[in-house]
Amino acid sequence: MYGFLLGLHLLVCLSLVAVVLVQSGKGGGLAGGAFGGATQTVFGGRGAMDFITRATVVLGVLFFVTSLSLALLTTRGPARSRSVVSEAARRAGAAAPPVAPGAVPGGGAVSPPAPGPAPITPAPAKSPATAPSKGGNKR
Repeated sequence: MYGFLLGLHLLVCLSLVAVVLVQSGKGGGLAGGAFGGATQTVFGGRGAMDFITRATVVLGVLFFVTSLSLALLTTRGPARSRSVVSEAARRAGAAAPPVAPGAVPGGGAVSPPAPGPAPITPAPAKSPATAPSKGGNKR
């Protein structure tokens, strides 16, 4: 169902893009430049605008309907479709052996802390040096 709806959505998107590009706007648009104004003669003077406008409206409504349907199917999908991260976390939790409360994992031995930078200790305070007297060395 999801694959069919996704294929239909892509078909509607491409058709909507094509119909919008063929529409003639105020400046003539792509319809006048690419086809030399042939769309006006094929569908008639007023018939081309009515047909293309109706096609745009119908394809626009189909686009919104398929978009909403795909969004609802994605969010309300089966419970088995989860994200990769949550699935990996569930598997890791199931694969880990149970640990008794208060016990240290890994057999009870506490590993030493990882080596890192030495703690910084402040240098001891020094007393201020005394300035020599002006007279020099007198006895």
